[in-house]
Amino acid sequence: MASLNSERLTLAETGALALDEAARELDKASDTASFLKALERNQRVWRTLAHIAMSRAWQFPNERQVAYALSTDSQGAKGSDDRINTLIDINREVSDLLAHGDDIARIRERAYAIWENRGQPQGQDLEHWLLAEMELSSG
Repeated sequence: MASLNSERLTLAETGALALDEAARELDKASDTASFLKALERNQRVWRTLAHIAMSRAWQFPNERQVAYALSTDSQGAKGSDDRINTLIDINREVSDLLAHGDDIARIRERAYAIWENRGQPQGQDLEHWLLAEMELSSG
């Protein structure tokens, strides 16, 4: 575990990871309660990311993406699968842009597999991401 703690993600990579996880939660929500919880988390991620992006003059996410994501709340999303699917797509697109890596999809898939193999524990997404990065970079 010591090697995990020595690994540091950039702020952009951390944002990419948070957006990807929020998209996954929205996509996997199986009932109203889990959907509303995922949507609330997505809003928090976007508010934080928008603040960081503005203060650091990042190109991504852009103002349109932020506006769309923040306007998709429980009222704006009610009965609109298309709007939620678009939000999930935007999350993933911005996540890829922030990660700046062609290997982001491979890392995401491996981290997800690690999460599933460990019994789908909550709150350990960063650890799973780092393990996936380490496995793929050593192979």
